[in-house]
Amino acid sequence: MENPNYYAVIPAIVRYDTDLKANEKLLYGEITALANKNGYCNANNAYFAGLYKKHKDTISDWISNLCKKEYIKIELIKDTSGKVLERRIYIANTCRGIGENAEGYRQKHLEGIGENTEENNTSINNKKEKEEEFKKIVKFYENNITLITPSVSEEIDSFIEDGIEADLIIACMKEAVDRNKRNWKYIKAILNDCCNNSIKTAEQFLIKQKEFKSNNKKSQKTNIAKEKVEYKEVIYEDEEDYENKLLGKET
Repeated sequence: MENPNYYAVIPAIVRYDTDLKANEKLLYGEITALANKNGYCNANNAYFAGLYKKHKDTISDWISNLCKKEYIKIELIKDTSGKVLERRIYIANTCRGIGENAEGYRQKHLEGIGENTEENNTSINNKKEKEEEFKKIVKFYENNITLITPSVSEEIDSFIEDGIEADLIIACMKEAVDRNKRNWKYIKAILNDCCNNSIKTAEQFLIKQKEFKSNNKKSQKTNIAKEKVEYKEVIYEDEEDYENKLLGKET
């Protein structure tokens, strides 16, 4: 199967779903691209395994998770004997417009992801909020570091999935700028340190920074005190006395 020429679409509700792995989100995007032609994707697990360099069982798990979240639906086309001829993957309403006119598309996908409107609206609002937070991070990064790349964007998304707040990510970027270390590698190292120390918010980060600077100043004062040498003033009676003491002679 040739790679599709259509755009891949990953809507906010999928991008910021913390129950999904990053690769599961990428797979969703690939399915949307393949579904553009006929309204459904008929690629098998072997195709996706070759594309992402993963085992077919791993691909099967990813697709299963997308189904559980109701972002996609699987339909098996069988012959009269019950043999599976083709698997069709349909996109749910998370990306309205993909394959809506195609044969076999299920109307219930057009009715929304959840039937509880209030709950669904709350979920969508949360996703929009996360999307706005992500935009803030990207804006600061591109204004103060450099143009963001897809790989950096994905890693930022992973930190957000791990519970790191947007303000903390921006605070770590500011720290890198203040230290004239304008690169993602340095910023990522700070973020990893935050994760290792269970720091999730900018407020916690600033408190930790103040403690570090305070301890650093105390350490410097202690070192300076240790380096001080006290000299006792020695008075010599005359030149002869000076020579005797210099040579270690008793006077």
